[in-house]
Amino acid sequence: MIDIKPKNILQQPIYLLTKATPCPYLKGRVEKRIATDLTHNNKIYNELAVNGFRRVENWMYRPICDNCSSCKSYRVEIKNFKLTKSLKRVTKNLSFINYKIVQNSATLEHFQLFQKYQQNRHSGGSMSEMDEDEFTSMIETSPIKTSLMEFRDTSEKLIGAVLLDFGDDDLSAVYSFFDPSLDKLGVGNFMITQCILFGQQNNYNYLYLGYYVKEITSMSYKKRFKPGQILENNDWVNL
Repeated sequence: MIDIKPKNILQQPIYLLTKATPCPYLKGRVEKRIATDLTHNNKIYNELAVNGFRRVENWMYRPICDNCSSCKSYRVEIKNFKLTKSLKRVTKNLSFINYKIVQNSATLEHFQLFQKYQQNRHSGGSMSEMDEDEFTSMIETSPIKTSLMEFRDTSEKLIGAVLLDFGDDDLSAVYSFFDPSLDKLGVGNFMITQCILFGQQNNYNYLYLGYYVKEITSMSYKKRFKPGQILENNDWVNL
């Protein structure tokens, strides 16, 4: 006789719909999200990622706004990626920087660079008000395999970091921050490039870069990493 045991409710993913809040990207619009807790359901991570969900700590979410679909998930085809002339120039100019994959453990050094980055690039934003405990939670809370890609110069000074999720076949850049004094040298583009090259060396298929909003010029940098795809009507299409 087959022994059929009922599953604990925590073993079933539960999806929640958030209340409408001001859109963080487009002024005058509101945002709603569908979200689920991965704490007891981390096996669904890969399926959610390919369907446009992003991770924040133990949660996965995706915008599901009324009358707006401006946020498009963006991913890079790692195996077909080639350095453009501009990215080759950036890589050459920043050849004094090396990276290492380390445990996602937050340090005071990380937090101080994060604060410097926020104050310079996103002053007044919600993340600029994060304290050290909140930052530590963002870095360390993850129900899946997650690491930090640390970038340091020849004197071992911390230049930047990428919080990187490892799916079965894909990578996801959850969040990145860097020394804003190197912004003009393209350090942000350099860090993403290294993520993609790391993916090539380790046979990953895609690097997820979060959401792309056509109307937001500060997001246009994502299109520099080609071939790229956006999620349109639940299908990935070339951009």
